[in-house]
Amino acid sequence: MSVAHHLHNYIVLAIFLLVLTGMRPASVLASSNRISSVIKRTVSALSTSTSNKMQTQEIDPWKEIGGGAVNEKKRLHAANLPPSESHYDPSQVRSHLWHALEGLDRYPNYLSRWNDDDIDQLEKSLELQLNKVRQQRQSVQKRRHGIDKLVEKLLKQDGSGRWSELLKPPSDWNQVKSRILNPVASKTIFGSRMFKKSAPTVEEVMNGQVSVELDVGLLEVLMDEELYDVYSFHLLSKDFCQDVREYVIALAALGQDKEYEDLYVGRRPLDLDTMRLGWVNDLLFHLFMRPISRHLFQSTETLDDLDWRQGYVAGYSAHPAEGKPRNTLVTHTDDSEVTLNICIGEDFEGGALEFRGLRGGDHQGELVGTYEPQLGKAVIHAGRQFHDVTQVTSGDRFALILWARSWQGARAQTCPCCWLNRRNGKDCICGASRN
Repeated sequence: MSVAHHLHNYIVLAIFLLVLTGMRPASVLASSNRISSVIKRTVSALSTSTSNKMQTQEIDPWKEIGGGAVNEKKRLHAANLPPSESHYDPSQVRSHLWHALEGLDRYPNYLSRWNDDDIDQLEKSLELQLNKVRQQRQSVQKRRHGIDKLVEKLLKQDGSGRWSELLKPPSDWNQVKSRILNPVASKTIFGSRMFKKSAPTVEEVMNGQVSVELDVGLLEVLMDEELYDVYSFHLLSKDFCQDVREYVIALAALGQDKEYEDLYVGRRPLDLDTMRLGWVNDLLFHLFMRPISRHLFQSTETLDDLDWRQGYVAGYSAHPAEGKPRNTLVTHTDDSEVTLNICIGEDFEGGALEFRGLRGGDHQGELVGTYEPQLGKAVIHAGRQFHDVTQVTSGDRFALILWARSWQGARAQTCPCCWLNRRNGKDCICGASRN
């Protein structure tokens, strides 16, 4: 029997008792209406709670082995929305929530025009989002702390000191040349006037204290244009690729111990910062992504400058298993202005990158080109470029991927809808003309 049915029985009993005590009919009716209102709110809250539990119990595609799912929620279409007494439902209809947020920002006393039920709906929706932030933050912090303990355990087992050496950031440019970069990439960096004239220290570059400028002529020699807004170039040495790849494999293997099973180490991409390889993020971001993006993407992606980065390693295999849980990846765009995708091995067949046009462009969704990954070679592209990974048919494929954003540029001038669909944003509600 449903909760609502039980509550209905209680209200009937309550009204009967009120009548027995001699309460006037009008007062009984008023009390009945108030109790009915309480029931509606209680049932609504219970329904929302049940819905939230069901959502949190949905399968996380990154916890599973096999397949090519992207870690995004399934969308509901209007025709499939659950029935609601109110037309306003910000918990289910995304645009309702956005309209309310814009109204609260734009108009004084915005909610004075609203009825209580709709204000309740808005408050519940905002609380749901806040709870989601808190729950995800708690989950992320737990996983990061657990993986850090796992790294510490791996280092203690490392008799040769190989992993300890890998986790140390380079102290000078000679180490960057000899240990990390492909010779062709080194020539581009250290042949540029900035490094010939008065080279900054590695630390200054990695901390973002110095803005790196690379010579356009050398970049043209280094880079090949695979297709519109997609470029490739030799970047990392084979030895460095091998070290990172085998470190990730060793960490994923150790993470299969029962005490670490809730970290899903071998089933989700491993974050470089969490693995104590944040220095790799910083070096590649400041030394390559920022200066290259200023030349290639500043106009098409409305960049001021890239000011945020996140890097991770993703594993694919013809025979998915822990540490390489996927054999393909469905078509998607990245939550980045610019993406750097570096193949770090191993031997494999299949696993090509297929590009399907820019979101919001004339060729959106069409296959416009295919790129075959090569060990140590990077491909850099706009994050809004649709792309997928074809099925790996033999061997194992690993990719080191960096996402970069411009919070001072595109994301400071356009709402997510305009950003996703490549509208220029001059009339966007988040643009300068309205703010």
